Amino acid sequence: MSVQLRVDHASKTVVAKAEGPVTSEEVRKHLLEERHYGGLPYAEIIDARTFRPAFSSEEVREIVGLLRSFGQSSKLGPTAVVVGSPIAYGMMRMLEILAEDVCAIRPFWTMEEAEAWIEQLRTAPPGTEPG
Repeated sequence: MSVQLRVDHASKTVVAKAEGPVTSEEVRKHLLEERHYGGLPYAEIIDARTFRPAFSSEEVREIVGLLRSFGQSSKLGPTAVVVGSPIAYGMMRMLEILAEDVCAIRPFWTMEEAEAWIEQLRTAPPGTEPG
């Protein structure tokens, strides 16, 4: 298991990599670290192609609760998660749906799709979100 994080303040971007089995506690630690380094409002791309969710759907709801809490004191930037398995895609899709009123999270199959979505969000007029 591993979740690594890099916050780039110049480009207002967060890049993370999740590998192997990742628990809800590790997701929580990642979010706390991102907050500590001032990355929450930035666009984030997570390379999770070798990630395996080691958390339950109930723990997804707990993660959403943490995001809601963070959203009360900070804007939350969009997060694109590049996955490598149908299970990871499904868990990230559940997270996307449950957190849609707090932040934009979306799973993708390729890095190119994820980067294009982030770029669309950066250039979209305020109040709109590309598909």
